[in-house]
Amino acid sequence: MTLDERKKLILESIIKDYVETAEPVGSRAMVKKHGLKISAATVRNEMSDLEDMGYLEQPHTSAGRIPSQKGFRYYVDCMMEQENLDEKETQVLLHLLDDSFQEVNDLVQKIGHFLAQITKYTSFVIIPSVRLSKFKYLQLVPIEPGKALVLLVTDLGVVMHRNIEVPQSITAPEMELIGRMFNQVLAGKKITEIQRSDLQQLRDELKQRRKVIDRTLEAIESLLDNSSEERVIISGALNIMNEPEFKDVDKLKKILAFLEEETQLMGMLPESLGDEVDIRIGQENQSEDFKDLSFVFASYQTQGEQGKMGLMGPVRMEYWKAVGSLDSVRDIIEEIIKKRF
Repeated sequence: MTLDERKKLILESIIKDYVETAEPVGSRAMVKKHGLKISAATVRNEMSDLEDMGYLEQPHTSAGRIPSQKGFRYYVDCMMEQENLDEKETQVLLHLLDDSFQEVNDLVQKIGHFLAQITKYTSFVIIPSVRLSKFKYLQLVPIEPGKALVLLVTDLGVVMHRNIEVPQSITAPEMELIGRMFNQVLAGKKITEIQRSDLQQLRDELKQRRKVIDRTLEAIESLLDNSSEERVIISGALNIMNEPEFKDVDKLKKILAFLEEETQLMGMLPESLGDEVDIRIGQENQSEDFKDLSFVFASYQTQGEQGKMGLMGPVRMEYWKAVGSLDSVRDIIEEIIKKRF
């Protein structure tokens, strides 16, 4: 159903006021605050109509109205203008994402922290599975006699490492040579396609160092086994405690327990996201436990693979800011990854 311009104006005013105060909105206060050129009585009549249509609700204890979840959905779909990061916020983010980080994991943690800080909601950023990536390079770094560090870097900028035992007689130049030869054989290969047979020629050429080659490969296999799934970085988990809707301890415990279970959060994510931002309001979520929560999801591209990110907050969410922040951050992430990795 399409609302006329007056009803749209009143619905938007109520949504903005309710998001700001968490209190029911009365007609007289709304006319005064927004300088509406209609009487409070006219506003009351329009509010009554919007309530009959299901876009507003009237709490028992108040003469004012609050938006219903249907009202929020109409606003998001038909009226909302997103609010992207402003110049100051963009500069803060770019400064945060300077050249100090060396891998995507670091970038993701900083992005998550920034989103939680700028929106005051709980953020989550999902890193694509390492198994979707390609081998970029490997280094063997001597630590002490008999021990070396295997450092594996993928084209997604993910850095993994593991200690291995090596013969005490092996020299740093030998380790460097083995690393170079690994890189010649494996560079550009999909992680899932690496086979022991790929390294047979290398084992034949460096017969005296077969043990080092085998242990390096075992380290790679172990690293991949432990990094095969998508991972989620959560920031601002306690932000939800600042919202008046979640002062109930039992309700809060359920939400915090949910955030501790990565599989539950991953299960809520859309399987595939295009350029559009996906918004789920209250009862649109799968579980009754989340009827007072809203989620906003967006994707980002990294070397052809899709990562995901999102925000969780009350139904009384600044959707315009949440959507605009995710959109802006996505553009910045993709540009940085393109340049650095």
